[in-house]
Amino acid sequence: MEKAAMRIVYMATAVIVLATAAWASSGTFVTVQSLIADLESRNIRRIDRSLNDIKTMPFKGQILPFVADLWEQRKDKHPGLPWDVIDSEVVRVELADILLQSWKNKLVKLDPEPMHRYLLGLITRQDPDVARIAIVALSAVDDEADVEGIHQVAKQKEPATFRVAIISLSRMCNQKAAKAIAELEESIAEPQFKSFIVKRKQFSEEFRKRSTWCNPARSNVESK
Repeated sequence: MEKAAMRIVYMATAVIVLATAAWASSGTFVTVQSLIADLESRNIRRIDRSLNDIKTMPFKGQILPFVADLWEQRKDKHPGLPWDVIDSEVVRVELADILLQSWKNKLVKLDPEPMHRYLLGLITRQDPDVARIAIVALSAVDDEADVEGIHQVAKQKEPATFRVAIISLSRMCNQKAAKAIAELEESIAEPQFKSFIVKRKQFSEEFRKRSTWCNPARSNVESK
């Protein structure tokens, strides 16, 4: 029995090691050490790629506390890091997005309000990369008070931000966001914009049916 138990533990450990190696080799598994190396490179494109990889990682347990330290500017814990890079908008907005997604999915406990306020101030930034991430990240907070600002961005029909504004509104679960989407579908005539709204509405409706994004209580019931 003891040998069998040891074999099971060994096999389970081997599976974890192999899985980790597979994620690492595909470039989608980010460790604290690899993210530190990316930050120290000061290469924004490289840093951005790793931060986006974190969002798609199936297991984030080790990296999330470090991401939280970066967001909270814990220079006392990590004095050697390039904080001028970490505190730049293009990096900080990604950190907020990671943490809010993880909070929405109940992977981490945190106060979303500091990130919420920060993101809200970025949705009209001239830098389209910063604005896009901020707009999408706000959907996790799902605050009706944010809908009007995102609605106004969509109404401008700027190619750089129109699609993400529609995605953000369609991911929200409140009635004000649903009304904003309906109003945009009714008022916008250009086929390329209108068709995207229709497709996104259909996708969101299907997504809600098979997920707990707008109904977290359902996941609690199903897990019992």
